[in-house]
Amino acid sequence: MKKGLLILLVALVAGSAAFWVTRTHQQHGRQAVLLDAMPELAWLRGDLRLSDAQFAQACALHTAYRPQCAVMCRRIADAHAQLESLAQAGRGMTPELAAAISELARVRAECQQKMLVHLYQTVRLFDDRQAERYLEKVLPAALEATTAGPAACHHD
Repeated sequence: MKKGLLILLVALVAGSAAFWVTRTHQQHGRQAVLLDAMPELAWLRGDLRLSDAQFAQACALHTAYRPQCAVMCRRIADAHAQLESLAQAGRGMTPELAAAISELARVRAECQQKMLVHLYQTVRLFDDRQAERYLEKVLPAALEATTAGPAACHHD
């Protein structure tokens, strides 16, 4: 009887240990998959020396923003295509061409505002040194991306 109870106890301890080892391994695997899925964030952890919590929060914000950014890139591309089509079809400035120029500028400005809101949400995760470095790295590219045309958007 005592031998059976001892075997049961050892099996329970071994099973629990196996469960926790497997679970821990899976969680580290998920983090690696997340990083592999978003290589654009790899520099954050090393360059800014983020904690695991900061990095996880930055990844969550980035993941949440990606669909909104993709929509804006599509809208910029559509407005740019409309402008290009009107410009190539005409032989002078028309009200339609002027409207297309204004629409592209409006969509780019909307995109820029949304992008800056996202960047400033992200920067709130960081300490002052990290925030300064982050903005130094991302602001120039972010401000230029909305004026560079549809090729500046690169989503999978």
